[in-house]
Amino acid sequence: MVAYAQNPTQSRPYQLPVAASGLPAGLVVLNKVPSVPVTVIGTADNLAHFQLASLHVMGNFSTVKVGTNKVPIDVQNADPNITVVAPSSVTVSVDDLGSSTQTVSIERVNTLAQGFHEQTTATTITPSTVRVDGPKSQLSGIQAVVIVDLANVTAPGSTAPVTVQILNANKKVVPQMTATPAQVSVKMVIQADAVTLNKPVGFTLTGQPAAGYRVTNVQIAPLEVQATGLQNTLAGLLLISTDPVDINGQKSDVIRTVTIRPPDGVTVNQKTATVHVFISATPGVSPSPGP
Repeated sequence: MVAYAQNPTQSRPYQLPVAASGLPAGLVVLNKVPSVPVTVIGTADNLAHFQLASLHVMGNFSTVKVGTNKVPIDVQNADPNITVVAPSSVTVSVDDLGSSTQTVSIERVNTLAQGFHEQTTATTITPSTVRVDGPKSQLSGIQAVVIVDLANVTAPGSTAPVTVQILNANKKVVPQMTATPAQVSVKMVIQADAVTLNKPVGFTLTGQPAAGYRVTNVQIAPLEVQATGLQNTLAGLLLISTDPVDINGQKSDVIRTVTIRPPDGVTVNQKTATVHVFISATPGVSPSPGP
């Protein structure tokens, strides 16, 4: 009695994972195999030296079918000084392993730096589709997405591998789904935002009036157009040019409709302008005779 009082029999409860073996091809266990309650019994001295690593729970899945199954388990005990009490089976749900092809979409989070935008027509995903494998009953309504944090994307853009996530209709990650390939390449083109400013329209004259005549005035309409482009480009644009007007040998006013020629990367709200060149005889000079 004294010895027993000094070294009594005790017990300790544990929850141990089940290692699955023998699962037939084409089947998959839904969710995780639940852990099983295990009670370890031994003397106080034996339990003081007990190592949990000496226990392994094995589940024999060789006879499972689609639906709910009771899988027999075996607790392997490498410590001869303790006794183990455990259930004889664990309940699991099994499903067929299915697959589907999904088009990959981008889920954007956060925003780009102010003054920049994504040129969405140039955004590409390579490859554009992935094969998704997982429980057949959970394939309906899934979507393959890559999450891109726009706060980390700067101009002129990026091309980077991104891990594919499988989400359900509620945007929650679906467990036990795998994508092949696991990553896709996402290319984004980032541009500075365009601005619109009023810019003056210029004119160019070529040639000289006939002898004894001179240009007394030039008018152009419109005087300004709305120019749209990158802010840095427009800041250095003092004047928008037009096609030249030839006044060579002219003795009277010349009125021409000319094309407005903005530089590359700039668009204007009007395509043409009217140039009126006023030509008159030079005072005190005899005009040249007509032909």
